[in-house]
Amino acid sequence: MNQQLIFNNDFAFDATRQAVSFSCLVSGLKVLCFIALPAEQTPVVYLQQVKADAFSWEDRAEQAIADDAYNSAGEIWL
Repeated sequence: MNQQLIFNNDFAFDATRQAVSFSCLVSGLKVLCFIALPAEQTPVVYLQQVKADAFSWEDRAEQAIADDAYNSAGEIWL
């Protein structure tokens, strides 16, 4: 288990960004991760789908963090 990266169980829909959000701690610093809402999905249904596939999304986020794929705001978009 990677102790440098800890995922919080805080999946939520961010209406401003029109994305599902979650956070993780990277070496003690909080990083926000976002998954854009597809045009054909509703926020409630998509949030449920993302939560059901949480481990997969966390793996993707872990790879994006390892690849240093942060945007200019220090966020990870998947």
